[in-house]
Amino acid sequence: MGFVPQSLSGIAYGLYYALFSVVPEQLFSRLSAPTPDLKGRTYLVTGANAGLGLATAVHLARLKPETLILATRTKAKGEGAKKDVLEQTGFRGKVEVWELELEDFESVRAFAGRAKGLERLDGVVLNAGLHAKEWEKTKDGWERVLQVNGIATGLLAVSLLPVLQTTSKLPDPNPDAVHLPPHLTLTGSGAQYRAQLPAETDILQALNDPEKTDKAVRYPASKLINLFTARETAKLPAAEGVVVNVAHPGLVYTEIARDYKFGFFTDFIFRTFGWSPAKGALNLQYAVLSPTPSGSYIGACGIREPPSWVKTAHGAEIQKRLWDEMCTVWRKVAPEVESVVGA
Repeated sequence: MGFVPQSLSGIAYGLYYALFSVVPEQLFSRLSAPTPDLKGRTYLVTGANAGLGLATAVHLARLKPETLILATRTKAKGEGAKKDVLEQTGFRGKVEVWELELEDFESVRAFAGRAKGLERLDGVVLNAGLHAKEWEKTKDGWERVLQVNGIATGLLAVSLLPVLQTTSKLPDPNPDAVHLPPHLTLTGSGAQYRAQLPAETDILQALNDPEKTDKAVRYPASKLINLFTARETAKLPAAEGVVVNVAHPGLVYTEIARDYKFGFFTDFIFRTFGWSPAKGALNLQYAVLSPTPSGSYIGACGIREPPSWVKTAHGAEIQKRLWDEMCTVWRKVAPEVESVVGA
């Protein structure tokens, strides 16, 4: 089977990537995120019950928005996260818990429909994701990692654009503060640099086929899809007035890392050099509160370059193909997005 792009693979690439990219960044990065006054604003974080999502919610709560929405798979997990946020910050604003199951497209549609009723939505951090060892499919027929991290997250992103764009036309709730446009941030990963996509006519279907895609490919590929989604979403007319970006939180030792049971070398790197969720979440805070160019890739609290091949003509072709495939899936499961993504 052919892959795009061609690169080092296996143990050799893992060593190269860890020693010359991951470790230096983990050791020498100095993270600093903006701390604007969020008075009167509303922020939403998915995957907010633990790890990076919870840490991001805590960071935002300390900046005192009017409303903080915690999206979690169950009400119980969300209430636990709400308690944690309040205990850690003494936040006096409104904290709402909304259920969201990315393994179910109908749940995504219901969630987006509920969000349309908000008076304003100033920032969204789409952080929910998973890293599964076993090959399993959702009720919608897609491999779990591919659906949760890629297809469903992208569907939610485009579905939230209308309310974000409406917010961009409202007066600033705090006219004395620096203007802060609405933001849509996807949680990416440096794993995108080692992503391999099957060289097939239909990339998504190939990623959904265990005979055509090794299970180790799924997570990096899903994070490359996040990058492509942000870059294409930023081009939409519905994204005018909205800052869209994708943020790499760094190597963070979260429940995903603990539960996945990596091999000895990778586990050693995580345990030795991994940041706490609170530190990694500063990258998400930076992304959702900074006036970055729309479509940017964020890392170490600054704008970073995506994989070099992404910026080539070949990369643009692959990005557009995947985007078109995603839009086809979205139109089938959520016809209402047609008004956002167009024909």
